[in-house]
Amino acid sequence: MKMLSEERHYRYLFLSALTNGVGARFSQVGVYALIYLLTESGLVLGSLMAVRILPTIIFAPISGMLADRYDKAQILYYTDLLRTPFAVLPLFAMTSDSIWLLYVSSFVLAVGEAIYQPARYSFIPDIVKRKNLLAVNGLEQNVIGLTLVIGSLLGGVISFLTSVYVLFMIHAVCLVIAALFVKRLIGIRSEQSDTDRGHVAFRETGMLILQVPLLRVFLMVMLLMPIANGVDNVIFNLIALDVFEQGDLGVGLIYASLGAGLMLSSVVMKRLKGSYILLGVLMIMFEGAGHLVLSQSQSFWQALIFAKMIAMTGGVSNICFDTVLMKVLPAEKRGTLFGTLSMVQNGSMGVSMVGAGFLVEWFSPLQSSVIVGTAYIGFALLFFITFKMVNFRWSVSRLRRGRHVAG
Repeated sequence: MKMLSEERHYRYLFLSALTNGVGARFSQVGVYALIYLLTESGLVLGSLMAVRILPTIIFAPISGMLADRYDKAQILYYTDLLRTPFAVLPLFAMTSDSIWLLYVSSFVLAVGEAIYQPARYSFIPDIVKRKNLLAVNGLEQNVIGLTLVIGSLLGGVISFLTSVYVLFMIHAVCLVIAALFVKRLIGIRSEQSDTDRGHVAFRETGMLILQVPLLRVFLMVMLLMPIANGVDNVIFNLIALDVFEQGDLGVGLIYASLGAGLMLSSVVMKRLKGSYILLGVLMIMFEGAGHLVLSQSQSFWQALIFAKMIAMTGGVSNICFDTVLMKVLPAEKRGTLFGTLSMVQNGSMGVSMVGAGFLVEWFSPLQSSVIVGTAYIGFALLFFITFKMVNFRWSVSRLRRGRHVAG
């Protein structure tokens, strides 16, 4: 609360993201439960998740370039308003023959999210004091955590007591409210002029990512981590729906546990000292160990506890890496760089979700958890080696002299 009071502009961004996220989680619970109810297929569930992710391949970098050239708050405002009608489209999906409506709704909402997220993340360093970035990134995990706890848990309860269709109407209302919050930030400019921001970012993004060693390693992180994260999403849904047969309420509970873990990560981060990069890599290894333990769950309540611990370690890793990126990325290129990294991250996750659908056809969700846990540990070892090879000071120096980067 102290940070939200001190960072007045971020407060509106926080409230907008929280409202937006709660509505999105309501919709997520409704869509996943509805499609499983209509098809009872893990493969279809995985493919729908992929549809929600794949648009970022095209639209995330476009959003980043727009964010470097135009008013970021205005981009966020219109993105929320324009996707509101598509939030209620699942209301018309009543039978398995109308599943295509869920795909259309999910695709358009995902396009909006692909535009929204890079613009929002690149906006944060513009309106937040540099000294407060670590604390604000902790709050960012609280945003995600609160949306999971409130949106998923309450969404599961509402769906259980009424109907999944109520969740889609609430999502539309949340989008409008979120737009009204962020409207207060329209007109706030970053320290770079519009001309410098857009022109420089567009020309140099690819060069910077390819030639700056630190960005190359982060690119690898964004490419590999979603392979495991995508399987995560399918596994957690099927643990609730298939392994322990908890239905809509179970989906809400497991996402609420994930949210609680993310909220806990900001508390844990305050007590950790040392290199952010090293901490981030270690947390990925612990996340993998958490999946190995999750695979041994004997009850749904055990699975909820393990899911919470997995999310906590993942949240600390996110805080560490996000803070490093926000501090080292040049302001005039930040939007495009975030957009490009988001494209790689979410595109990889979309592909992995399709693969996850096939994986759970061959292995049980708990067996799949062993596979993804092993992958996390292997990735952590790879990241440790590659980050160790990077000259951090040299990379930051090159970033600051971006237009003069040479091979």
